[in-house]
Amino acid sequence: MLQNTTNQLAKLLATENIFVRHDASAATASFDIKGRVLTLPIFKRMSKALTDMMVGHEVGHALWTPSGAWKAAIDEGINQNILNIVEDPRIERKVQRKYPGLRACFVTGYRELFDQGFFGEIAAAGDWDAMNILDRLNIHFKGGSSLGVRFASEEMYLVSLVEAVETFDDAIRVTKEIMKFWNESDQPESSEM
Repeated sequence: MLQNTTNQLAKLLATENIFVRHDASAATASFDIKGRVLTLPIFKRMSKALTDMMVGHEVGHALWTPSGAWKAAIDEGINQNILNIVEDPRIERKVQRKYPGLRACFVTGYRELFDQGFFGEIAAAGDWDAMNILDRLNIHFKGGSSLGVRFASEEMYLVSLVEAVETFDDAIRVTKEIMKFWNESDQPESSEM
């Protein structure tokens, strides 16, 4: 019954008849922007707020991540992981503006994921100095400023750039800037978050 309610909610928020799939083997939620399939994981501990946050996040991709432009950007050499780090805060801001009732779900849902160690031991310990810039950007925009993720002064402009992204073209432009910074710095490999 709960899955049916979740499926209906996702379709209503996405304003289209997307296909919703519940998958016990999925490590996280995802949205296939071409095939229009929203996949939700089945975790042992998964509150309604976490489920609604994941639905809201993926619906954000359904509404505002353009399939053709995404593929074209990747085909042109844009780093998909970095583009996702930039695109996620953009679509989350937009979905929370469109559906303000989801705001509390995002706060509660991300807190639940952090408490469960979803983002890894380093993030759970708050050992920001052990994380590279990509992981810190990802954690900062998912967990919010209350986490206190630290950035060097020369990195703060990247935070500002991501905060200002409103369009997908902005996301591509900022991704290119972060790729340039990443290539010019001596950064360890990013973990997959």
